[in-house]
Amino acid sequence: MTSCVNDLKVESIDPNSSSTVDLNSLFVKVYATLGLTGQKGPDGSGDVAGVDEGTSSLYRMSYELQEFPADQIFWIWPDVGVDDVRKMKWTASNTLVKGLYARLYFDITLCNLFLDKFGDESDAATKADAQQQAEVRFIRALNYWYLLDMFGNVPFVTKSGLTELPDQIERPDLYKWLVAELKDIEGKLAPAGNRPSYYRVDQAAAWMLLSRIGLNAGVYGVNRDGKQQLEDLNKEYTMAAEYAAKVINTPAYKLASHYQYLFMSDNDNLGGSNDAFNEIVLPICQDGQMTQSWGGSLFLIASCYTDGMAAHGSTEAWKCIRSRAQLVGLFINEQKYRSPIADEITTEEKAKSVYGAYWGNQEDIIKATGDERACFVNSTKDGSNKFVCQFWKTNKSDDFLSGWGITKFLNLPADPTRVTSDSKHPDMDIPLMRVAEAYLNYAEAVLRGGAMVGSLTADEAVNIVRRRSISDPEQANVTGWNITDKVGVVNGKNILDERGRELYSEGIRRSDLIRFGVFTGSSSATGYRWEFKAGELLGIKCEPEDYRILYPLPLSEVTANSKLKQNKGYEVQ
Repeated sequence: MTSCVNDLKVESIDPNSSSTVDLNSLFVKVYATLGLTGQKGPDGSGDVAGVDEGTSSLYRMSYELQEFPADQIFWIWPDVGVDDVRKMKWTASNTLVKGLYARLYFDITLCNLFLDKFGDESDAATKADAQQQAEVRFIRALNYWYLLDMFGNVPFVTKSGLTELPDQIERPDLYKWLVAELKDIEGKLAPAGNRPSYYRVDQAAAWMLLSRIGLNAGVYGVNRDGKQQLEDLNKEYTMAAEYAAKVINTPAYKLASHYQYLFMSDNDNLGGSNDAFNEIVLPICQDGQMTQSWGGSLFLIASCYTDGMAAHGSTEAWKCIRSRAQLVGLFINEQKYRSPIADEITTEEKAKSVYGAYWGNQEDIIKATGDERACFVNSTKDGSNKFVCQFWKTNKSDDFLSGWGITKFLNLPADPTRVTSDSKHPDMDIPLMRVAEAYLNYAEAVLRGGAMVGSLTADEAVNIVRRRSISDPEQANVTGWNITDKVGVVNGKNILDERGRELYSEGIRRSDLIRFGVFTGSSSATGYRWEFKAGELLGIKCEPEDYRILYPLPLSEVTANSKLKQNKGYEVQ
């Protein structure tokens, strides 16, 4: 993949102008859109106009719109468009919203261009093989899934070079198209585990995406008028369970031996003792020399670190992301986490008296929680420059001391024989889809009414994931962790919490909260509020409008295309 990153022979990728393209270069560019931002890295020739190139990658912008308004991480800087997203007050002119929308359609345009020029219906002398075509169709489907999830009712285009304005497809119809499209290409993709190269798509990626889509059927099936258009949701949940089980049951993929291995510089398939590649179903290629970007894994790593924290493998330390109380509260008693709020901690002795075993570096906190997934720090290893729990104040550099630091992502190898390729830009591939999510998708789908596959219960699916990271085997099986309550009621958020422990800061949290009915205003009856929900310090008075389960179509798009109807709630913006 990396060998052709700078070799795309495209004179113009405007869908309304002619292009001279090379099959293999365009094929590589289609994949490159997952993690890169332009024609040369890390900046200088961006794909998307009107947005800072460093923020314009598909992964970074989708992450920001998924995580910034949600309950786990807090981005402290008031970057353009960010504050309105954090406060759930975005409009149809928000820069992040417009940027992601433009990125998704840029990517879809490339996919359509490839399929038109090199597909079976093309008159070109050279055609892409069936597997290449299926892979490009998958990448197009993945982009349409982001549109389905975030924007709902969107322009629908499957051909390049359109001479008329595209029609709008309603959310339930896009759901049905995606399911049909993915099922159609399933048998044309490489068998699970037999992809031509590590970074290419195989059947397991299609299974994962079908599982994600089916799990959200109750949300995606609702039309503009608020009516459910899918006849049998249990059928859709059964589909989600079945495709998740396909991933679980294939010998090609299995859980990594250690949680943090998944987020280290040698999580690829290039040999060594790190076995994370066994779990990563769809990686976004990252290489410190060949795929430099401000919007890939460097974004994940540098955002969480500042000087004084433990080594993280990059010279970049942006001090942007801190934890919210609710994330740490998934691992420890939240009241203990909150206890020093009224009385700011100023000394290590005082911190230790408040936090006890939960004070220190990542190793200390993992030991205290008994869970490898508790990748946090509230003190540097030598005790200087202490990170302690305070209320969020204003967006100044010293506010990076608020909340706890997240140490989940590293540009360091698990295998001491491996070395990183660059001191700044990471080698850590982004695990966009992985086996642990398949287990959790399966459990939730069964709990929502989907049929079990074989003898695997929802409880056991969750506990399999937990056992990988819980240091005390008995702790993994205590009754309190088992999933027995009905999903969607106050006492049944066990699975949502477990997803929060396993998948935090991986760019899907907003979707989870929406599916469980706790993201917006009328859901406040569930009693779930979080720090700075909709901009409120403790989320006590917040009632985010229900229409904010969707982002608006950019105002410029609605103005330019008379066929488009704006998502409800945003019509007058």
